[in-house]
Amino acid sequence: CCAGSEACDDDEVAVLHLRRMRASESLESSANPHRSPSAPIPLQPASVKTKFVTRAVGTQNYRCDVKAGAWVFVEPEADLFDWKTGSKCGVHFFRDDGQGGRATWASLPGAEPASSVTVKLDRSLPSPGGADRNIDWLLTNTTSKVGGPGTLFGGVSKVVRANTVSGVAPPAGECQHDAEIVKVPYKAVYLFYEPLQHQ
Repeated sequence: CCAGSEACDDDEVAVLHLRRMRASESLESSANPHRSPSAPIPLQPASVKTKFVTRAVGTQNYRCDVKAGAWVFVEPEADLFDWKTGSKCGVHFFRDDGQGGRATWASLPGAEPASSVTVKLDRSLPSPGGADRNIDWLLTNTTSKVGGPGTLFGGVSKVVRANTVSGVAPPAGECQHDAEIVKVPYKAVYLFYEPLQHQ
């Protein structure tokens, strides 16, 4: 995946958000169209540097709870693509790590050396593109990881989800069959951060 120190291609969605959000919530610098995006100020983690950036394409999965009359979020299922080359480089899913974390990003099955990172929520920001249509942007903190600093996800301390497109649960009125699973397509940008100095 595209490391923070590399020159990454511009992202059309990021530019759109930049224009709408101005400097206070911008995703990247308009002065350099080859820079990878950065987290909007409300979600900007401190004392870290960007390790790499990915685009994600997948689904947000919900289960119908007829008694509650609502869709309950179950898990994400997504593929991760290198910001620069577009090649598939990882997957995103839920895994309870026993330390408060569930959201997990991992290297592709069979990849050597294998690595993964699991996180818990720090804070969220409604999507500037419309919270009724797009899932929230998130800042998360690492709770567990597999792999050393030299691996893809090893050394990651924080993950930001931004540039979300779709993924919102269907209207509650469509929850008619208990335990029914609906997979809602979504896209996002994930920014992976590591400490300024590895411990």
